[in-house]
Amino acid sequence: MVTMQKEKTSKFSDIIVYSSSVAGAILGVFYILILLASFDVIDLPLIVDNFSAFIGLAIFGFAMCMTVYPIRASLHKKFKWLSFLTIFSIILGCLATAEIIIVILVEFGKMASIPILTEFTNSVIILSVIVFTKWITASLHLFVDF
Repeated sequence: MVTMQKEKTSKFSDIIVYSSSVAGAILGVFYILILLASFDVIDLPLIVDNFSAFIGLAIFGFAMCMTVYPIRASLHKKFKWLSFLTIFSIILGCLATAEIIIVILVEFGKMASIPILTEFTNSVIILSVIVFTKWITASLHLFVDF
């Protein structure tokens, strides 16, 4: 009978992994503040128009998601690149990137407007749904082994 010894992660790597989730949550708070500023609920100094709000959302959205996955992938040995949640998050990241590129191209006049994708309210809602779904699946990946 062959027994395999379970590999333990170091306490340092666990601290880094869990602190990456906390950092993602803090960035999520900033994301929500920019989201509120984009709809004129609060005033933030750098959010002066719809495009700057969208770019701020894109930056903080990607930062939120980047703090969760890569650190966990490199430090946890049980991370599965081919799990459903990982592949789903990669697809969501590609959709968010496509949305951002389309909005930027329309804003600079290099592409015709697509009302469903490029109207300010729609683009912010689409990006926010993608970002929060991606962050939730990444955080879920920490606690549930798929």
